[in-house]
Amino acid sequence: MKFKKGKTYEALFLSDVHYLVYKKIKKHHHKDLFAVLDNLRKRGVRFRSLYLVGDILENWYFDSAARLRTSQKKFNKLFDRLDAICIEGGLKYYIIGNHDTTSFTMQLHKELRQFLEAREYRVAERFESSEMVVIHGHQGQYNRFNWAMDIIVVRFFYRLSYLLPSFFKKAEAFYNKHLNGRDPITYKERLKYYGRLNRITNQGDRVLISGHTHQFLHMPEIGVINTGDWLHSRTMVIQEGRSLIGLRMKSRKKWKKEFLHSLSRQ
Repeated sequence: MKFKKGKTYEALFLSDVHYLVYKKIKKHHHKDLFAVLDNLRKRGVRFRSLYLVGDILENWYFDSAARLRTSQKKFNKLFDRLDAICIEGGLKYYIIGNHDTTSFTMQLHKELRQFLEAREYRVAERFESSEMVVIHGHQGQYNRFNWAMDIIVVRFFYRLSYLLPSFFKKAEAFYNKHLNGRDPITYKERLKYYGRLNRITNQGDRVLISGHTHQFLHMPEIGVINTGDWLHSRTMVIQEGRSLIGLRMKSRKKWKKEFLHSLSRQ
């Protein structure tokens, strides 16, 4: 699939960029994302709504608010590109993900919120309409207790990594092995995980759009779409008319259409 030059689409859904993470620590495709956004802008492709579905920033081992104070240009590199493909006066939502914050209350840091709101983003835990629910998805794995415990560990690791940068890889490996082994893999596990999100959000017959697990997928039988990520998948979802289309990047100009989900009620 190629985006049509000069066309305005209804919406773009993007998640799990984990921007600010160092490439020497974790591989990512931030440059590919920049190239894609630049190409869309140059071709005149625009979106009426932009949904950033969580974990756009990496804030668990890197203090994003501190980096915003010292290097706002780095933030502008991403958000200038995102803003450029949204129509003037378009709706822009920043859905909070678990890696966006180390707050015990899952709230975005005040300085990050102010930065986003100055760019007219609506910062929220979720977006809801009569047709869809958009949420990051960590709510399907965390309750208040295990979230607080994870944040205590993350803050401890952050302090050590700050003093000893080489410790980061060991800290992340420990976290992924012992604390982050909850991502659903099998079909049964996914049904259970998304079933919980269904109950938390009162999804009903609406489509649920989430990120978090980094698993680009479409489960039409339960009305679920996961937007994937920009660490591995290089994926996103767009809305064209009444259809939600899952796209995987092949090159900055070419995309593989992996699924189509109609918003028409059955």
